Amino acid sequence: MKNNIFILLFLTSSLLNSQVSTFSFNINGTIPNGMLQALTLAGQKWSNHIQIDIPIKVNVFTVNASFLPFSAITLANGRKNFSNAPYSNILYTTALANQLAGTEVNSGEYDMDIYFNLATSFYFGTSKPSFSQMDFISTAMHEIGHGLGFYSDGNVDGSGKGSFGNVPPSAIFPLTASFPWRGQDSVPSIYDTYITKSSGNKLITSAAFDSFDLGDSINNGPLYFSGPMFANPSHSNTPVRVSGGTGSFSFGEDLLHIHNSYAKTIMSYYWGNGDTVRIPAPWEMGILREIGWNPLLVGVKEINRSVGIQIFPNPASEVITVSGQQLKQVDLCNLEGKVIQTISPRSNETEIKIMTEKLNAGIYFLKVQFDDAGSTVSKKIIVMH
Repeated sequence: MKNNIFILLFLTSSLLNSQVSTFSFNINGTIPNGMLQALTLAGQKWSNHIQIDIPIKVNVFTVNASFLPFSAITLANGRKNFSNAPYSNILYTTALANQLAGTEVNSGEYDMDIYFNLATSFYFGTSKPSFSQMDFISTAMHEIGHGLGFYSDGNVDGSGKGSFGNVPPSAIFPLTASFPWRGQDSVPSIYDTYITKSSGNKLITSAAFDSFDLGDSINNGPLYFSGPMFANPSHSNTPVRVSGGTGSFSFGEDLLHIHNSYAKTIMSYYWGNGDTVRIPAPWEMGILREIGWNPLLVGVKEINRSVGIQIFPNPASEVITVSGQQLKQVDLCNLEGKVIQTISPRSNETEIKIMTEKLNAGIYFLKVQFDDAGSTVSKKIIVMH
C-alpha cells in the first residue's frame, strides 16, 4: 500500500468494464477469481459513507512481481481552478473535483489508476483472511481512499529540498505516465493545506517552496491533519497525526497516510495480513468531510434530524432559508471553520433566513443546532452570483 501521484489517465481499451453503484471499474487483462466482486464491494462500502453524484471511474491493472515493494499503488488524477472550486490554485483529486463542480471536469479520463501486485497473497472473500493473507477489500478501500482525496503532493528530493506541487515523473519510476504529469502543477493539494506542525503552524507556509528549510520542516517533527470544522471534532477535538516527520522522507508513504499508531484504520499502515479494515474511522470521515466530501452516515441524530430540515435554495444567490422544528441557532461557516454569521430564530419560529448576497461565491457550511441538547446537523451550501 504505497501511493500516490496525480496524473491524467486517457481512456484505453479494456477487456472488462463493470459499472458498480457509483463506481465503475475498468479492468485491464485477466484478473483472479473473486477480484472483481471484491472491488465491487470496496466501491460499495465507500458509497455507503459519502455522497457521490458523479460516478467515479477506476482503471485497474495487475502486476505479479515479488521484487516490487508494494501490494497496491494508486495514481490519482487531479485538477485545479475548475468550476466551483472552493479555492484557487489548489489541487483536488478529480473524484472530488467532479462532485464539487457538479459535472465531469476530466471527461475522457479515469479518476484513478490502481495497480495491484498479485505477488501478494490476497484474500478475495468477505469474511476474515488467514494470518498469511492480506484482505483485498481492505486494500482496495485504502487505494480508493487515496483517489478520493487522501493525497499529498509534498516531496523532499534527494538533495533535501522540500516542495509542494513539484514532483518529478522519476518519483514514480518504474511506473510511467503517457500524459501530462500533474505532480508538477506547482500547487499543494487541498489535503496538504490542513497539514500542521506541532506548533499548529501550517506545513505549506512553514518555509519557501523548493527550499532546504521546507525539506527540514517536512522531515522533522510530528505532522498532523488539523481540520477545525469536522476532522478535529471527530477526533476528540484534537488534530489527527499523519505519517512522516521521522527525520527522512519516503515519497508515497509520508503525509498522505494516517500515522501507524492508529489501530486498524483504513488509511494507515498499522494493519496487515489477517486484518480487515472495511469501515472508515470517524476521523477518516472527518478528513474527507473537511476537504469537501458530503457524508451519508454521520450519526443517528444527524440523519434523523436531516429528514425534517429544508434548506433552500441551494445553490443560493441572495438569501437561503433554513426550515425545521425546534431550531435553536444556525452558524454560517466558511471552509476553514470560521463562523461568519450566527442567527437565532424568534420564539416559536420555524424558519431562519440567511443573507448571502454579500458573500463571496463558493462553498460554505451551515451548522444547525436544535433545542434538545447535543443535537446538531451540518450541511454544505453553495453560494453563486
